[in-house]
Amino acid sequence: MQTLRVVVLLLIVAVAILAYALWGRAGRERSAALPPKELVVPVRRLTEVKPIKEIDMEYHAPDLPPGPYQDVFATQCVICHSPRYVINQPAFPRKTWTAEVHKMVKSYGAPIDPQQEREIVNYLVAWHGKEDMPTQSDSKLK
Repeated sequence: MQTLRVVVLLLIVAVAILAYALWGRAGRERSAALPPKELVVPVRRLTEVKPIKEIDMEYHAPDLPPGPYQDVFATQCVICHSPRYVINQPAFPRKTWTAEVHKMVKSYGAPIDPQQEREIVNYLVAWHGKEDMPTQSDSKLK
């Protein structure tokens, strides 16, 4: 009698598992067969132009001390960095300014031709630099 109860109980559990497996599989197959819902956006919404906020800002020319070739410096150097970047540098000699300007061209791709390089160096030395001190070998040559 005890064995019969265990067999009936196991049979009920087996039927329940089988029913769940078949019912669950059918539900999964049904949802897989349906195409995914696509977001439908009307064409008029895709082409409508929404107003864009406009911000008008005053243009302030960079505050640069006057000097020879100031315009070349303003148009070529200030496109990448502010004049303040140069002001914060020490007063370099001409040789250092020449190397710095050339580095901007070679390393960073500044669109400056050789003539403009010389003009920018002349402005930097006149504004924020010093002429190179002649060495003893230079004075002996003269």
